[in-house]
Amino acid sequence: MDSPEKGPTNKTLSKALFVLGALFLVTSAAIWLKTGAHTGFSKNRVEIQMVDPITQIEYVEYEERFIMGIEYLAAGSFAGLACIAAGFFLGRRR
Repeated sequence: MDSPEKGPTNKTLSKALFVLGALFLVTSAAIWLKTGAHTGFSKNRVEIQMVDPITQIEYVEYEERFIMGIEYLAAGSFAGLACIAAGFFLGRRR
């Protein structure tokens, strides 16, 4: 039980870090999946193959769109796992 003058205990801080870590993991995975689940590095432009209607020659146009790459997923997962690990070690009794 927390008393007002002592502040949060290790147990409540540990739970908060677990929740924050899970939130990092879920959010980074959801955003990565929503933007296209690209397994390479992030892209700011996407190639779109077009065909000229008169000459039937294929050409490439670029659309300005952000696709989150694997590095953002890795950073979010690392931050989430670091928070969970910190919560685990703070919650242990000595």
